Amino acid sequence: MSQFRAVVITDSTRGRGGPSHGLHRTFDKNPDVELAALADPSETDRARWAQESGAAAAYADYRRMLADQAPDIAVIAVHRYDEARVQTFLDVIAAGVRGVVIEKPLAAQPAHADQMAAAAAAAGARVVLAHRGRENPAVREVKRRADRGDWGPLIQVKAHGKGDHRAGAVDALVLGTHELNTMQFFTDADPASCWGTVLTNGAPAQRGDARDDAMYDAGPMCGDRIFAVYTFPNGVIGSYESLPVGAGANANFALGCDLYYQHAVVTTRAKPDAQIHVFPEGSIFAQPEVGAWAPLLPPDWEPPADDPAAPYWADWIAGDATSASNRTIGAELVRCLREDRAPVDASGLHDAAVTVDMIVGPQRSHLEGRRLSLPLHARGNPWEG
Repeated sequence: MSQFRAVVITDSTRGRGGPSHGLHRTFDKNPDVELAALADPSETDRARWAQESGAAAAYADYRRMLADQAPDIAVIAVHRYDEARVQTFLDVIAAGVRGVVIEKPLAAQPAHADQMAAAAAAAGARVVLAHRGRENPAVREVKRRADRGDWGPLIQVKAHGKGDHRAGAVDALVLGTHELNTMQFFTDADPASCWGTVLTNGAPAQRGDARDDAMYDAGPMCGDRIFAVYTFPNGVIGSYESLPVGAGANANFALGCDLYYQHAVVTTRAKPDAQIHVFPEGSIFAQPEVGAWAPLLPPDWEPPADDPAAPYWADWIAGDATSASNRTIGAELVRCLREDRAPVDASGLHDAAVTVDMIVGPQRSHLEGRRLSLPLHARGNPWEG
């Protein structure tokens, strides 16, 4: 028998509320987890998602499902960031769920992240986020080589959003979150301060320009271009930019982090696939005498047998990287529950909450016209005051 019972919560009635990025199938290849049920208010979509996930039962009301099923694990596959999503998380924790998988980012503002983190900590629940980065075995291989000193110390991390039609604040929220979280992974630290610039239609954004986000229900947002800088206590400087990239057709290859080590530049782009290349010098100016850009890993590379993603590597190389990523994240949650520990090979609650500050902080810095310490003192939506 499976050791853990899981349920999935989706909401197909409001725009982007379906099972985002296939999260309803997080445990479909995990023998330790039985998917007991799925809840979605939409009758038509509920049947579809339940069939795809293999859920044994389906509900219209997730609260009824939680009461009936008494699950160990809940997957919150909701791709919007309003107070209703926060309440869903709080309801899951109150129902006694021991482990949660939730779509990234944790929240749209630090105050919401605080509520969620406090509830989980009080209950002793473990939480993993669907951030793409540290769960990826190829990205972890970069970290292994960096930690053994292959390229010297890390000096700078440059992170990029997709820069497609969502360029700016929306890009930072739903896509930049992956790269800011990855920045934390490679620096082994939380940022100490930030500053930022936000433009809308070529002019500095002001609170009066903000409009309610209709795409992700994240509240008032503003800015079609963002540039942010972060200082880390270990001396690393990080930056994040979301600017229009061409016509947006190659936006997936803009999304990523460029890692500037003393003796190499390493790119980690297009996650969760992770296109990783290395330039063998600490800058990227043309220097034929020192070499050229090259893939970090050979085509036949495989993760070590003890790597947490090894059981799902076949899915990764077959082109189903998102599903492989989800399964790896879910497997890490199972290990956390067994070993009573915080996540290591997936984004956990602490670093996910810090990521929310990294998303919001530069926007508040822009509005206040000064560098801000992190964590932020003001915890609400910066566009509301």
